[in-house]
Amino acid sequence: MIKAILADDEDIIREGISSFIDWDSLGIKLVGQASNGVEARELIEVACPEIIITDVKMPRMSGIELLALAKEKQPDCIVIMISSYDQFEYAQQSLNLGAFAYILKPIDTDKLIALLKEAVEKIKKQSSQKQILDTYKDVLEQTQLEVLDNKLKAMVFGGNTEGLTEGEKDYLKKFQHFIVVSVHADKPVFHEEAFTKELEKKLEKWISQQEAEIKRFRNQSRMTIFCILQKEKKEISYSRLCYIYGQYYREAVLGISMKADSVESLAEAYKQSMEAAEYRFFVEETVIFYENVNQQMHFSFQDMPDWSRQVRDCLKGKTEGKSQEEAVREITNRFLTYMYEKKPSGFMVRAAVSAILLELLHGLREQGGKPEDLFLNVSDAFVSILNERNPALQVEKLYEALHSGAEYISRLEKLKPNSVVYKARRYIEGNYQNPNLRIDDVANHVFINPSYFSTIFSRECQISFGDYLTKIRMEKALQLLKTTNQKVYEIAEQVGYQNVSWFNVAFKKYTGMKPGDVRK
Repeated sequence: MIKAILADDEDIIREGISSFIDWDSLGIKLVGQASNGVEARELIEVACPEIIITDVKMPRMSGIELLALAKEKQPDCIVIMISSYDQFEYAQQSLNLGAFAYILKPIDTDKLIALLKEAVEKIKKQSSQKQILDTYKDVLEQTQLEVLDNKLKAMVFGGNTEGLTEGEKDYLKKFQHFIVVSVHADKPVFHEEAFTKELEKKLEKWISQQEAEIKRFRNQSRMTIFCILQKEKKEISYSRLCYIYGQYYREAVLGISMKADSVESLAEAYKQSMEAAEYRFFVEETVIFYENVNQQMHFSFQDMPDWSRQVRDCLKGKTEGKSQEEAVREITNRFLTYMYEKKPSGFMVRAAVSAILLELLHGLREQGGKPEDLFLNVSDAFVSILNERNPALQVEKLYEALHSGAEYISRLEKLKPNSVVYKARRYIEGNYQNPNLRIDDVANHVFINPSYFSTIFSRECQISFGDYLTKIRMEKALQLLKTTNQKVYEIAEQVGYQNVSWFNVAFKKYTGMKPGDVRK
């Protein structure tokens, strides 16, 4: 019901209006009456009426003053002025201050009822418009948050910050530092479909309990990535997060990056978290901090300062006249000599072998390869090398692992990036209408690992896959806007957008214009 108050210093007028009008049938509830302006003002403060019927001349505060006060407090309220004075200045002053109507006494009840009906329709229309506006604001705010989340995801996985708006940059400045957590969860205890919803609820609860803003993504290896935006130096319960995953997976390990001071460092933090997660093969921990294990792993080779470069070079085929097999044999024999001459402790040997195997993992990851493609069981293969007590046998096992890795990387590098990219571009241009088109689909089409495909596509085209797909879609949308009379939502669907709001945001970002502006 719409609330109304009635103010007039004449009792007979108030009684007549309140009695002769069927308020309920109009959808109005008369919530109060006042005999002077001050009483009316108090009613306005308490009841917040949408309709005010007031006399122009009243003791203690005039109806004109009450009108001004009511409009200041609630600009959308409807004020109907009644008066015994047929003077133009009163009517003009009332209407200038925003009165809905000005009627003279004796009051024509039918006319007042007609005015009240108009007032009710206007209030309903305003309410409907406000609901639409509030809904639009909610959708817009949610869309803006989703856009920012997608930008953060792109930055974590190697994008840049050039696409951030000034408002987004200001928003991100309120966070003191950023941390990236990569979750390796493998070998489910139950069938994954049986516990996915339960796991999701526990993760949402964990996120809500942390004193930070936490974004959750999936990378191309289907690992879960948490991007933690912290305002204060509060502890994050990583052990609890690991415990949640540990309830559903036999292997659950968290790799945690160092703190990044800005969003520009998110990509580096992501690499650190992935590397920390890879240390699971070498340390008996389930929550692995990059800062701790990185120092531990790389302390062992003080007497072999160029070991990491040599390993990387032989994996990539940079062997300076030697065959790849000879280069791998040389680095492993050198390591065997190091062990016999220096006679390091068992701990130091284990750390040194772990460091070499980590270089193998890094080399595979940089080229888009996977350790699972080389070893039936990565953990078992690495444990076998690390636990071998005979130095010669240990080096032989290490050689076999490095040699297999070098051959695998060589096969990846022999793929022809230019022809692959050409085929990929043709595929994108023929399938951009598909709203579910993903980089994995294109990579599968050209028979390449998605991570490696992303690398060569960006290198050859000087643009990321996501930006290229957007470019194709926006150029086609521009063409359709200029050459057809199709509605914007129809064009959005034709270029791969199921949500027209998303299309509008992407179009404005790409062209600097709204879709409707193109046709003006």
